[in-house]
Amino acid sequence: MTAIPEIAGLALLVRGLAAATFVGGVIALMERCSPFIGGIVLALPIVTAPAYLFLLLQHDAGFIAVAAQGSLGTIGAVLLFIAAVIALVRRLPMPAVLACALGIWFAVGLLIRLLPPHLLTSLAVMAIAGLLAWLGGRRVPLTAPAARGRSPLSEIVLRGAMAGGLVIGVSLLADLFGPRIAGIFASFPVALLAVCWFLPRRLDAAGIRAAMRATQIGMVSHIPFFCCLILLGPAFAAQGLPRFAAFGLGLVGSLLVALTLATLRRRQMKRVNGA
Repeated sequence: MTAIPEIAGLALLVRGLAAATFVGGVIALMERCSPFIGGIVLALPIVTAPAYLFLLLQHDAGFIAVAAQGSLGTIGAVLLFIAAVIALVRRLPMPAVLACALGIWFAVGLLIRLLPPHLLTSLAVMAIAGLLAWLGGRRVPLTAPAARGRSPLSEIVLRGAMAGGLVIGVSLLADLFGPRIAGIFASFPVALLAVCWFLPRRLDAAGIRAAMRATQIGMVSHIPFFCCLILLGPAFAAQGLPRFAAFGLGLVGSLLVALTLATLRRRQMKRVNGA
């Protein structure tokens, strides 16, 4: 199915607006709640989902499945991106930290591009990266001091607008290539870049490390979303079921994983405080 220019333009706009709203909301949440909750929310595929929503309007289930395989493997690159931020944020200024983290992301993304597209390959890349990220971050505390003050609404809107513009730019690059590249760039850590850039103004290094560690843990919420697109999308299409059914089930699965993680963390904190 050929992309309609009007739909493609609307896809870019909606994804940019989603990123803008999401990044602004996550930063506000970290300032008002805790780095852990903000990190779990940051890990949800809210910025990635609009990209796939409009890919579904433009392409068939096979194209979506190949793109999702690329995205799933790229979650491993995102995990290592976060690991680099955790390791370097106490040693380097944030621009240098993000430059190093992006270098790692692009290196892993290139590796994924060279590997054969398959669900097991994507899961293997994600598992290896997840193990490395866990080894590097397992001693990082998930509790941290509260944010230093709160950002005014105008500042939150500005941050969100910057993130939205970045999303549109990345999406334009991804649309020039095939499903594999589109899937890899669909998982480009745009929201993480924007949030990390602004966090030093409100959180100290310990708070940033706690938020990023929580985001690492929360990245597991991407697995049901992409697996539904890979496995259920073509199966549903073959049965004549609505093309958005697998997409909806994937989002529900991601939300359930995030809610489970938040609930387990809340119970853990109650036990600690009650001890």
